[in-house]
Amino acid sequence: MENVHQIARPQVDDDALDRPHIGDQAAERALLAQCIHNPEQYEAAAELVAAADFTKPPHRLLWDVIGHQIQQGAPTSPIALRAEVEKLGQLRLVANGDYIWTLASEAGGGDAAYYAEIVRQKARIRRVDEFAIRLRAQVLTGTADDEELHAQIAGFMRTAAAPASNPFGDRLTPGGSFILDRPETVPALWGHGDQVLWAEGEALLLAGPSGVGKTTVVQQVILSAIGVHTGPVLGLPVRRFKKFLYLASDRPQQAARSMGRMVSPDDRELLDDRLVFWPGPPPSDFIKDPGILLRLCQAAGADGVCLDSLKDMAGELASEEGGQAINTAIQRTLVEGIEVIGLHHHRKQSGGKDSGKEPTSLDELYGSTWITAGAGSVISLWGAAGEPIVSLRHLKQPAGEFGPCKVKHDHPVGRTELWHQVDVLALLKACGSSGLTPAALAVNLYPNPKSKPTTSEIEKARRRLDAYVEQGLAVMRKTGPSRTAPSAYFPAFNEQGVLGED
Repeated sequence: MENVHQIARPQVDDDALDRPHIGDQAAERALLAQCIHNPEQYEAAAELVAAADFTKPPHRLLWDVIGHQIQQGAPTSPIALRAEVEKLGQLRLVANGDYIWTLASEAGGGDAAYYAEIVRQKARIRRVDEFAIRLRAQVLTGTADDEELHAQIAGFMRTAAAPASNPFGDRLTPGGSFILDRPETVPALWGHGDQVLWAEGEALLLAGPSGVGKTTVVQQVILSAIGVHTGPVLGLPVRRFKKFLYLASDRPQQAARSMGRMVSPDDRELLDDRLVFWPGPPPSDFIKDPGILLRLCQAAGADGVCLDSLKDMAGELASEEGGQAINTAIQRTLVEGIEVIGLHHHRKQSGGKDSGKEPTSLDELYGSTWITAGAGSVISLWGAAGEPIVSLRHLKQPAGEFGPCKVKHDHPVGRTELWHQVDVLALLKACGSSGLTPAALAVNLYPNPKSKPTTSEIEKARRRLDAYVEQGLAVMRKTGPSRTAPSAYFPAFNEQGVLGED
């Protein structure tokens, strides 16, 4: 006899196979509802899931707000949660608080850990899908070789295999894997090969006085990152992001006008989908609440954030407390996979002999040394306010040094391009049989009519020449038969194609 209770075979939704945001929103709502009414269950659920495991931005926001309330010993009632969300300026995300009451009314049986396990499993499937999409994109664009792909797969498998009962399993990494299973080149968010201005997992700071185009440059990077612009910025490619949060804390309307030059009405849909602004200072000072930056990013669903500018994030940047708060906020955000780029300023120069001199060291940036110590890359722009041509100097590098060079701003359209940069290979060729010494190259890279190149500048020039030797583009040999004769560098091939000869 036919079994009338036979369960029908599930139908596969082909479109779902291409959707990265797989989840169970009913389980997410039930989990949040349980924690609203039974905050003592939050800790057990938090061992299984984090905010990133939720699919909807309101759910991610409320999960963090509930956890923050419990940590502070504050109530988790709908009234209290609405007040905290209002402090974050995110009431619109929860329908002016109505969504919180809706969740609270859905409380049913079961416990938070049960629903958390459902959310965790869906999140694992989603991460597999998203990881596969990233790998496919890297293969199609040629941005990663087989070795890099294998290292990424191995790292992903270790994370996926972490026991669910260990809340720290996704962060704890064996020493050998952490040190050795890394690509040979620095993974670049902005740059390629040895020329990296912004490295993955490391903050980039762009410093300079007012009016030299810091906002212009960083906005071009952001628009390229979200796909509104195509092509490189300053000759270097920019990796794509899913969504960017822009903290327009310093003159937000000016930031809007600046970016308005660079886009058109046709870009509205992409801008709405991949870019979100927070006008004005953050809801709380980083010194008082260093976790606010991470919570804002998670509420926005962003994987990248721009801080415009650091002076508006904490009240006392020059103090040790202020510098440490900025660094802590940035590092907490980076470790959760959210990339950080920030705008900063130089120290105000006195009227002494160095007045008007281009800064050449991190010590000449404003604020505590903790700020630059926590950054992976620091770029300095220098020039007169409003001038189309300004200097760019790479003060701190995650890989090789970029520049120094001059860049040219096209102010009406908000575009910046390289205007002048020393062509080392052309200089090698021009030096002919006498060769090019590191000191001579340093004079060209770091011109200063008042003094000779420093030992550090000469050493940086030597490293750049050595890099050309490693690439087979130059050779190094002594300039004479004497044992004490200095060494110089020559082009690997001359016009006749003969290695190292004229």
